[in-house]
Amino acid sequence: MKKIHCKRSLSSLILVWCLASPMLQAQTQEQIDKFNEERNTYFTRELELTSQESEVFWPLYEDYHNRKMKLIEDERNTYEYAHKNLENLSTQDCQETLKKIYQIKQAQLDLERDYFENKFSKALPANKVLKLGKVEWDFRRYLVRKLRNQNRESDEKSSEGSGSGRGRQHRQAPGQDPASEWAPPPMQVF
Repeated sequence: MKKIHCKRSLSSLILVWCLASPMLQAQTQEQIDKFNEERNTYFTRELELTSQESEVFWPLYEDYHNRKMKLIEDERNTYEYAHKNLENLSTQDCQETLKKIYQIKQAQLDLERDYFENKFSKALPANKVLKLGKVEWDFRRYLVRKLRNQNRESDEKSSEGSGSGRGRQHRQAPGQDPASEWAPPPMQVF
């Protein structure tokens, strides 16, 4: 049961992460700004960034995030091309496509390693750099939950009057104490 739940969660996270970049591109600048504000608020709180740390960290993180999204988009586009043209690709084409995908994955790893080992470590103490990976993961989980809740609310609105609504469930942000009053700023990215 846990294995199935983990696979579903992982699939949802991958879906949100891969879809986040093009979906954000289709959003208005106001919506993008709200998303970035929510992310920055979440990361700043969870990492307990000081104003000095924030000043140095955020430009680095924005650069890292943009480069990472570009590599994820390249990987996704390569997969899409390969799957759309699979019947027409020769064995050599398939091997070259696989090689390209693994080069992109290696570039992602190299990028992460460079930023975490070299750049972030100059802006933040080691414990905060280590915690950053978990904060990113938790924020993605939070986005998945938010997307699910929005879909659930949309389904409930469309089924109002039919008596089939399941009722709204309250979900807290990851890493939050249920007694905490923090709530992310409202936004509609997806």
